[in-house]
Amino acid sequence: MNICRRNTLLCLIFFFFSNGVWGQTKPTIKKKIYCNPLVAGQPSTKRLSLVYDVQPIHSGPTKFPLSLIPVEYTTNSNPTQSIRIMYNKTLVTKPTLYMSFSAGYWFSSFNVTNSGNNSFAKMLRQSRFHSISASSNIFKPLNEKNFLLLNLSLEANGNASSFKKFSDDNMLLGGAAIYGWKKGFKRMWGVGLFRGYRLGKVIHVPALLYNNSFNKKWGVDALLPARANFRYKSSASAIWLFGYEMEGTQFALQNSNPLFNNSFFQRGEIRPKIGLERQINKNWAFTLNAGVRLNGRFDVSSDYGGKNLIVESNPSPAIFINGGLHIVNFAKKKKK
Repeated sequence: MNICRRNTLLCLIFFFFSNGVWGQTKPTIKKKIYCNPLVAGQPSTKRLSLVYDVQPIHSGPTKFPLSLIPVEYTTNSNPTQSIRIMYNKTLVTKPTLYMSFSAGYWFSSFNVTNSGNNSFAKMLRQSRFHSISASSNIFKPLNEKNFLLLNLSLEANGNASSFKKFSDDNMLLGGAAIYGWKKGFKRMWGVGLFRGYRLGKVIHVPALLYNNSFNKKWGVDALLPARANFRYKSSASAIWLFGYEMEGTQFALQNSNPLFNNSFFQRGEIRPKIGLERQINKNWAFTLNAGVRLNGRFDVSSDYGGKNLIVESNPSPAIFINGGLHIVNFAKKKKK
């Protein structure tokens, strides 16, 4: 009888303590949820890219505003071409912080066919333009719905001669700051400020971020005013893009002609385009784009801000084509 009573007592004690003293339970702590920078359906991130761009015909009138005698030339370049190399690396991927780093090199040249007495055309024909850039994107989620997006970029630009006498004139600083809202994995948008040289000289304008996947096929990715693209996923490995991008920058010049020595070539354009991105396999992809180059700015200024023009040029709309090969994932070596 005593043994039964002891066992009963032990069972009751175990019951009370296993469920909390006298029926009390520990309060559950709700884990905080944060949004992330991903939107379903977007093209994959390119880790390493090589892109070749060509404009078969590039021509337009050239004026010299400071000339005592009004003079106007036509500058022809057949073709204008460029090569870009870009590298992207993810540095931090945490629920409370996402950070990436990008570096790039852009080489461009003009095959001018009618330089004659046109000193601007001679400068273009003799120059090779170089741009080295580095940037960082920081995505800081504040909670499940809100985030901060920061972009900082630094460029060193010029022709070969100006790089030999490198100075502050070669350096450009840009970036964007955006406060945004996110709705699930399909939509995010935000507003902020943008500083950049996309139209050849520095601009400070409002910025609008809008990424949305309407369904499994259609979506849009935009960071206005810099770029906007509608996308259509035609298959598991192919995406068609329809949109535009603003492209350009400012190059510090050193030239044997005193007119262009210590000056700035300001080049900017708007590019409506259609493109195809196709995944070759899990590691490789290629892109092909075609569109029209619309002039934004193609001038030479004696000052960094572009207020005192030495040359004012307005190239006509021209067709452009570019193709790129991209590494989307670096193949990992199998462990032996």
